[in-house]
Amino acid sequence: MADEVDRKFKMYFSGIWQHNLDWRRFELDHQRATTDDNIGGGRVQNVNVAKNAVESKLARKMDDPIVHDLTMRIESMEHFLQILSERDIKMLELRFKKNPDKWDIVSSKLFRSSRRLRADMKKIKEEYRNGIYWID
Repeated sequence: MADEVDRKFKMYFSGIWQHNLDWRRFELDHQRATTDDNIGGGRVQNVNVAKNAVESKLARKMDDPIVHDLTMRIESMEHFLQILSERDIKMLELRFKKNPDKWDIVSSKLFRSSRRLRADMKKIKEEYRNGIYWID
């Protein structure tokens, strides 16, 4: 279970979720629209289809399950971080960025013992695991 919490923190603080979200939005922006085989007339099969390109792009972004999933993950992590202190957030950033710092470096930057930081990390993970922020 702790490995899963570590993975979620790593995905958020290293920017992987945000990168994946930006990439998916880019894909949706540059995706070719489906062509209508009904050339020459006839009735519109689906009247709820957007009439212009901007509306259809926006509808594709809003209805995309990948965009929705990544947005929910990022927003739930941001809500969780609001209940933490600045020192706890800084500790998470230093430990879970792309090139994480070792405990002794984090302790020297935050002016706390590495033992105290590990206890704080354990408390934060437990709080995250037991909170409403857990999204699979």
